[in-house]
Amino acid sequence: KKSSTNIKERGSQMINVEELEKAIKESGKTYTYLAEKLGISLQNFRLKCKGLLDFRLSEVKRLCIELNMTDTERMKKIFGFM
Repeated sequence: KKSSTNIKERGSQMINVEELEKAIKESGKTYTYLAEKLGISLQNFRLKCKGLLDFRLSEVKRLCIELNMTDTERMKKIFGFM
């Protein structure tokens, strides 16, 4: 489902697509690099970033580390949990 704030919900997971994209851009890291660090294909990483596939908790944790994301409020804003 897509709402006006660009939050995607699939199953039990919500993701704020715009905030995640912003965090990735701010990190200066590429989608390819991040996909490799998460151990998933670039295609699946892009689908997860668009909210079309769910992230595993281990992937969220690794992604937060790679994005140097230490602010739990920002993590909640992006992933809807933590």
